[in-house]
Amino acid sequence: MKKLRKNVILGVFVSATLVFAMTVLIVGLVMNIQISRRADSMTDLMVKNNGNLPEKNAVETLNRIEHFDITQYGEEYPYRFRYFSVHNVGTGNEYCELSHIATVDGEAAGEMAKSALEKNKNTGYINGFRYRVSSDGSLAVFLDYSNELNALKQLIFLLILIALFFIVMITLVFYFLSKRIVRPFEENSRMQKQFVTDASHELKTPLAIISANAEVLAYKDGENEWIRNITSQVTRVSELVGELLTLNRLEEVDEITDIEPVDLSEKTRETAAAFDEVIKGKGAELSFDIRPDIIINGNPAQLERLVSVLAENASKYVSENGAVCVSLKKEPRYTHLTVFNTCKPDESIDYSHLFDRFYRPDSSRASKTGGHGIGLSIAKRIVTLHGGTIEAVPQKNGLSFHAKLSNRLKPKTK
Repeated sequence: MKKLRKNVILGVFVSATLVFAMTVLIVGLVMNIQISRRADSMTDLMVKNNGNLPEKNAVETLNRIEHFDITQYGEEYPYRFRYFSVHNVGTGNEYCELSHIATVDGEAAGEMAKSALEKNKNTGYINGFRYRVSSDGSLAVFLDYSNELNALKQLIFLLILIALFFIVMITLVFYFLSKRIVRPFEENSRMQKQFVTDASHELKTPLAIISANAEVLAYKDGENEWIRNITSQVTRVSELVGELLTLNRLEEVDEITDIEPVDLSEKTRETAAAFDEVIKGKGAELSFDIRPDIIINGNPAQLERLVSVLAENASKYVSENGAVCVSLKKEPRYTHLTVFNTCKPDESIDYSHLFDRFYRPDSSRASKTGGHGIGLSIAKRIVTLHGGTIEAVPQKNGLSFHAKLSNRLKPKTK
């Protein structure tokens, strides 16, 4: 259940990060909009007052400015802000009103006015100043809002620090609680696996007795249709029990053991070649497209079982006079194993369910081939333990099983 714990903790971390990130983003946007709207109201007043902030009695004679509450405009407002204006912009006869600012000279003011015109926007920010260009483009006013913008940045920075603190705290709390959270799932999974193991072992004894009795009857009375059916079904159930035990053992571990370098090229060719006679029995042909000397780290027995499951599946479902192709190639991160067989794909089938236990896309077809619906589940678990993925890809004339195996597994040091 380590993987489940990790997923729970990761889910909490990602969720908390997204929530706090959205909160900080929304607060920042709302505050920025409010600051900009207030600055725009002030610059609108300045444009209407020929580039200066008016006295309060003069404000009352101006038209009401959108988003601006005149009752909040006090006598000290003209002295609380640093601002300047540039007149006759772009005419070659510019002059600047700099009486309310000391850090900007005429040359800098002229350059800022040109930059404002080049932006082709009536309002915006330049060097911490909120500017507005009059409708005829002859007047540009600049209001210093750097203090407000710096305050907003500090607020965002503080919110980010608070968010990081709470993200870490929430993640730590869930880290210590995760064991208790996943305990019911762990117990339920353990009981299910134990049930499968116990039931499989309990079935072995009666199956062995039935098989032995069938052999005695065949010896005494000779073989007949009923004895052959009994023997066939006992063999079938015994194979099913074995596959269930195999899958159960694979699901009990979170990572593979006995990792060692495996010549996957040779193992794939040898394992798949064992099904050549079965494939030829359907008039089909087995071919290989295997890159030589592909070595990966993995469990040799599990990798052999993976190739065997996919090759056996292809040999069962290949169409008459069709073809089976096994390909293997290696890329920097993954080794790709693909097994293709010709058949007529069924558009009504959800091929992602082929890896579910006991899945039967066509029960009559499955009974003819003698499958149990467990093999592909085993293949998927083996691929997962080897850090990869597997998928069934329907094609125009057949079906491909494509497995990716990680090249980053390391042999276990003793």
